[in-house]
Amino acid sequence: MDSYNQKAKHDLNTRVNERIRVPNVLVIDNKGENIGQVDTLEAIKMAKEVGLDLVEVSPNAKPPVCRIMDFSKYVYEQKKKLRKNKSGKAKDLKEFKFSPVIDIGDKNTRVRRAKEFLDKDHPVKITIQKRGRQPYEQMKEVFADILTNFTEYSTIEAEPKGSSNSISITFKKNVSSKNKQNSNQENQAIQPKGEQESKNDVQTESSGSLKD
Repeated sequence: MDSYNQKAKHDLNTRVNERIRVPNVLVIDNKGENIGQVDTLEAIKMAKEVGLDLVEVSPNAKPPVCRIMDFSKYVYEQKKKLRKNKSGKAKDLKEFKFSPVIDIGDKNTRVRRAKEFLDKDHPVKITIQKRGRQPYEQMKEVFADILTNFTEYSTIEAEPKGSSNSISITFKKNVSSKNKQNSNQENQAIQPKGEQESKNDVQTESSGSLKD
């Protein structure tokens, strides 16, 4: 077994060929047919005769169930499923906190970072919190100003949540905008090259006529 399969076996905790130690196994061949209970060494021989591997797929069964298959392909499919399950998980919530007296440079940096996470499909919570005797109205005004930077995103809550000392709201990426962007990219990708060049020529000529 090559080094790739050795690593894959370890990652997937799967016993293959000579690593299957039990005396007998229930064998399913490479066509999906149930062969029945077979001596393990004989089952390994059967797999190798057709250039494949004996892979233990149900180790807790009595006897364990093994399939004759291409182990490298099996590893690929299993890891593909793991990646798909991982990518399907909800993204972590990111929170950015502001104060009513935040420096404009710090405010712009946090707004930019918040947008970066939103564009990566993370929900983002924007919170403003006052301290001590800072005026509540000042906090509201600064919060409203911050929100003007997020008009292209959707809000999860209908209204901001607030208390006497803080206000917050959570944004998410606008699905309709995302779909529109993808649609535009797809349309551009499938548009004939000659047609794209023709449109570019028209735009260039129009621009030139305006200059005249």
